[in-house]
Parts: sequence; C-alpha cells; structure tokens
Amino acid sequence: MNLDKIVCNCMSVTNGMIKDAVDSGATTLEEVQEETGAGTVCGACVDDVQRLVDFFIEERGK
Repeated sequence: MNLDKIVCNCMSVTNGMIKDAVDSGATTLEEVQEETGAGTVCGACVDDVQRLVDFFIEERGK
C-alpha cells in the first residue's frame, strides 16, 4: 500500500496519516476523523477512510 496516497482530498490526508492515527490508538472512524480531519468536509471519502481504519486495526492485531 502506498502510504503517501491521499485518501481525503479536502484535508490532504494520506493513507499513512490514517495508519498513524490507528497506531496512536484511534479505533473508530470518529476518532480518526477527530485526529486527522479526514472525511469531515465533503464526506466523499468516508467509506474509504472506514475501510482503512478497519484494515489497519486488523493489521495491528496480527
């Protein structure tokens, strides 16, 4: 996965920033949104952000 790829254009949030938020303890979409701002402007990326949160939480548990 390209961690530099932007997932939220409105807030310029990358995959890596989502991963960092999860690694820092965020466990829900809302917590990631609070930390990064991803998905809080137009909402078009919310499904993608949720998938990334789920993915990184799963990866962290392995």
